Amino acid sequence: MKKLSITIVSLLLLTSCSNGEQPITQTLGSVPSCDQIDLSKPAKQKLEMPCLDGSSVINFYAINGPIIINVWGSWCEGCRTEMPYLVDLHATQIFKSGEIKLLGVDVEESTLEAGPNFIKSHSMTWPHLVDLDSKSKFVFGMGVPVTWFIDKNGDVTYKHIGAYKSKKELFDHVEKYFKVKL
Repeated sequence: MKKLSITIVSLLLLTSCSNGEQPITQTLGSVPSCDQIDLSKPAKQKLEMPCLDGSSVINFYAINGPIIINVWGSWCEGCRTEMPYLVDLHATQIFKSGEIKLLGVDVEESTLEAGPNFIKSHSMTWPHLVDLDSKSKFVFGMGVPVTWFIDKNGDVTYKHIGAYKSKKELFDHVEKYFKVKL
C-alpha cells in the first residue's frame, strides 16, 4: 500500500508540473562557416588555418576589419571566464548587423572534438578558425586568451593579452578602438 501511495504521489507531481507546452530549451552555439569573414586585405605573408566547420582555409594576413579576433582554448580557465562577455558582445546590434565581426581562433586542443564542443556548450555563434599545428603562436604569442582589434583597413589597433575581467571592460574597449557606441 505504501508503494502504491508513493507511486501515485510521484505521478501527480510529475504531471501537475506540465502545462502542455513544449519545454524551453537552451540555445546552444553552432560551428558556423567563415564565409562572412572579409578576406580582401592584400597579403604578402601567409598563415593559413582551417575554419573549424571544415568549409574553408583562411589566410590570417588577408583578414580585413573591422573585426575582433579572440584566441582561445577549451582547456583555458581565462577563456572560459571571458566567453560569456564575448557571447553578449556578439548579440549586440552592431555585431548582428555585421558592421563589426567576431572571429575565434581555437588553439592547442587535445582532441578534434574539444573546440566544437566548447563552442556549442558556451553558445558561441560566430566563426572560428582552428590552429592544428600551433603556427599562430608566432603571431599571437604563447598564452591565451588574446584578443586583437583590427580596423577597416586591416590594421591591428589594439591587443588585449589575458582574459577580460568584466563585460564592461570588453565593451569599453570595443567602443574606444572602433569608435562606436554599444
